[in-house]
Amino acid sequence: MKYLAYGSNINLEQMEFRCPYSTVYKTGVLKGWKLVFNYHADIIYTGKENDYVPVLLWDIDDYDWSILDRYEGYPKYYTKEIVVAEADDGEEVPAIAYVMVENRKGIYPPSDDYFKGIIKGYKENKLKPINYLYNARYHAMHNQSKTNQYNPL
Repeated sequence: MKYLAYGSNINLEQMEFRCPYSTVYKTGVLKGWKLVFNYHADIIYTGKENDYVPVLLWDIDDYDWSILDRYEGYPKYYTKEIVVAEADDGEEVPAIAYVMVENRKGIYPPSDDYFKGIIKGYKENKLKPINYLYNARYHAMHNQSKTNQYNPL
């Protein structure tokens, strides 16, 4: 099963360090979802036709899955969901996505360093439009949740 990345795991340097035996498969979009920030990146299902998230699809080595699970705080910080992305070439790709667990959900802006790492990943992988990412951060800056702010593991 492929892995669908939408936040810091689109950064090639970070993923090479975390998951050295894994490779990029394709770029694409996840339709009917939107990107939000609760300090870290999260995706929320909307079911709306015009909502989408630019994504990077990975072939994850079996060994690397355990490393990725630890890094993502699975299952206490993120849970896993099987979703279907549309690759840029039109292929429908079933993939595993990490989605923030319900008691962690909220809206809170990312740190500058974390956000810069995601921007780097967008540029490295030619994900478009990059203003999508800036809009999600802007939304977080102006709609902070008072009850579910960043809560470390």
